[in-house]
Amino acid sequence: MPSLAHKRGTRAQINAAAAASQLRAGEVYFITDEARLTVGTAANAHQAAAKQGEGSSDPWTWLKLSADVANSTITLASVTGLSFTAAPNTTYIVELVGAFQSAATTTGIALALALPAGAGVAGLAQHAISLTALAPVEQIAAGASIGVTSGVRAAATNTPISGRWIVQTGATGGTVQLQFRSEIAASAVTMRAGLTALGFRVI
Repeated sequence: MPSLAHKRGTRAQINAAAAASQLRAGEVYFITDEARLTVGTAANAHQAAAKQGEGSSDPWTWLKLSADVANSTITLASVTGLSFTAAPNTTYIVELVGAFQSAATTTGIALALALPAGAGVAGLAQHAISLTALAPVEQIAAGASIGVTSGVRAAATNTPISGRWIVQTGATGGTVQLQFRSEIAASAVTMRAGLTALGFRVI
């Protein structure tokens, strides 16, 4: 039987070759630590193929908050446990669904993602501030938010919150971390364990 050879390496080695713009569009590579093929889509990017049995699997990975996390400052702080490691030169959809509580009805919350160096982001997080109005907070830069949420319907009560972002990493991969802050100094907001989850998938 004739044999066919492909360039091969671990996922990390092939990602490093992509970061150095050493791949060729249309060329097939073998990822040795995953036993799968990937195809160069540009000098600095490749797309891995699914293996048999993977086609119908859920493309999302979900992380559930295991303990309440509070922040009573207006400085962004990590929501401990809601982070993942992003690969270089990869685009992700990141989604949040959950609940939080505020110490006072006049205390709002802002969410943002901390990103690896060189990554781009666009996203929006929002929650109800009354029975008829939502308050959005935008993110178009790493670890920063635009907009103000004025409060919640009721203090010390679970308030639903949702968010969605698109993240494009550059040549450097690294940690994508959900962060949050209070809108009012010395008035706490608390992300609720069990009712809050962060999901991500490659697109």
